[in-house]
Amino acid sequence: MLKMLLVYVHLLATCIALGRVLLADHKLWSWRKEALDQAKHEYLEETRKIATLALLALWGSGLLLILQGYLLEGAAYLLNQKLWAKVAVVALLTLNGGLLHRIGFPLLQKAPFVFLPGSDRGRLALLGAFSMSGWLFAAFLGVARAWNHVMPCMHVMAVFTAFALLACIVALVVACAAGSMETTAS
Repeated sequence: MLKMLLVYVHLLATCIALGRVLLADHKLWSWRKEALDQAKHEYLEETRKIATLALLALWGSGLLLILQGYLLEGAAYLLNQKLWAKVAVVALLTLNGGLLHRIGFPLLQKAPFVFLPGSDRGRLALLGAFSMSGWLFAAFLGVARAWNHVMPCMHVMAVFTAFALLACIVALVVACAAGSMETTAS
């Protein structure tokens, strides 16, 4: 029963974080030509709090699930390479979230996205793309039971790297195009 409750908390935290990140990314894109007013700042701050709480719940429930798995199955549980890849992806998401809020969002204080210099648009695009791809991949790993004890950690991380790189390339192209379209429209 305890494992089921921990998995449920873990699933809810993932759903809440992923849903909020998807919604925030959609809103940020729709605001790309607008300065951030007080309401938009408050929305981003609320998103930061929700994502932080969800990450704390993920880390807490995840560590308790690992502990329970170890106590029930012994060291064999810790040999699941997919588990360590998931921990690595969530650690990278945690680091990226900090960078997004310390570097990325302050850039939007300067000017709307499309009016930022190309390097700043690129930074925001990369941080956002890594966030989105990371959350989507972490959620995928939660359901990728077929990879348990089969897929080496380095292979899982290679798949994640390819997915994240693809997302980053698309984001950079879109960010570049958004700036170019705004420049030609002016």
